[in-house]
Amino acid sequence: MMKKYLWLLWWLAMSFSLPSWAHPTADLNLVGQGSMRWLFWDLYQARFYSADGQYKADGFPQALALRYQRDIGKEDLLEATVTEWQRLGIDWRPQWRRELSAIWPSVKKRDELVLRVDSAGVSRFYFNWELLGEITDPDFGPAFLAIWLSPDSRDPRLTRQLKGN
Repeated sequence: MMKKYLWLLWWLAMSFSLPSWAHPTADLNLVGQGSMRWLFWDLYQARFYSADGQYKADGFPQALALRYQRDIGKEDLLEATVTEWQRLGIDWRPQWRRELSAIWPSVKKRDELVLRVDSAGVSRFYFNWELLGEITDPDFGPAFLAIWLSPDSRDPRLTRQLKGN
């Protein structure tokens, strides 16, 4: 009898311990995944999600999850983001860098950073499944996702994998 109660308590704890909104990809479906390497180093593993499990450039909500395979400082992440926007010819806004600087941490091996862009265009960042903050400019999410999903991305193989090709 005691085992039944313990099992029931465990099941309730697992079922209700975190609300579904605490998981930024809980209501989305995996589209594709891959990893990014630079020279001899694995930088991160990436997964892309959408509502129907298909890639559609304007089909929100969408989420991109990056699980880092090495330590990377916040300033390096910020600089790489701006460099990619410039390389891709994206009309980025300086306030985006300031907003990212206010919410992004440095990352360590096995940390996960997730961007979820909702249907209203609000971009929310999660770090190890905890909400870091949001950027409400509806142009930000598509610009950030373009770093990985643009036809001119730095790693076309990874882009194809994330899009499910």
